Amino acid sequence: MIATILALISHLFFIVMAHQLLVSVVDWSKWLKGTAENKGKIQLFLLFVAIALGYLVSTFFLDLLTLSRTLAVGLTS
Repeated sequence: MIATILALISHLFFIVMAHQLLVSVVDWSKWLKGTAENKGKIQLFLLFVAIALGYLVSTFFLDLLTLSRTLAVGLTS
């Protein structure tokens, strides 16, 4: 139960962090044509990229945590 809650919080945290970084750091006007017509589509695209990136980073850190716990248990026994 605790691992599931930790995973959910980790995923949400890294998704929000990725979205904030994608919005504030990257100058999307150089990459995409931002017209009033496709502004919603660009925001949806950024949300999907943030979800994918945040999920991948979160999964990496959760796997790293699991591996370190496994290694610590293996060294003590």
